[in-house]
Amino acid sequence: MLIDLFNETWKELEDGSKKHSHPFRTCTMATSEISGGIRQRTINFRGLTKKKTLLFYTDLRSIKIEQIKKNPKGSVLFYNHSVQLQIFLSGIIKIHFEDSLWNDHIVNIEGKSINDYNTQNAPGKPIKNPIAVTRTKDLNFAVLELIPDTIEYLKLRDEPSRIRAVFKLKDEEWEKTFLIP
Repeated sequence: MLIDLFNETWKELEDGSKKHSHPFRTCTMATSEISGGIRQRTINFRGLTKKKTLLFYTDLRSIKIEQIKKNPKGSVLFYNHSVQLQIFLSGIIKIHFEDSLWNDHIVNIEGKSINDYNTQNAPGKPIKNPIAVTRTKDLNFAVLELIPDTIEYLKLRDEPSRIRAVFKLKDEEWEKTFLIP
């Protein structure tokens, strides 16, 4: 049964990376603030690699970039309300900029998406008018890659009972264990 839960986890993540209507299309990412706290934000899930790493896009000037540079440990939390499934992944986040992975993804930035990465000022800067944002020709685009080492699966159903499991990567193999929900 553990292998079924493990496979279901990757199937849901695969669907979330490909189907725009899937609840896993967005998730919550947590990183460590430079002051020592935790910062969470909703982020779009952009892809799952063949190596089972997760990809996200961001502005290269966003605060999360500095946070990840200081402490690359991070996590993401997915939730599918219709099946009451929560998936938590933690690991190391790598920043990709002007490398082969970045080159593979920058071609996806077109149309309105360009406006997510071309503001004159960095995200989070105070402005007086949200409609009058100054844009440039430069794209401040980066790809974040979460390399998971721990995954928690939690099915919140009532019947017959809730199911919780943890998968930990050790020596390139996933150890699988049930947990009390």
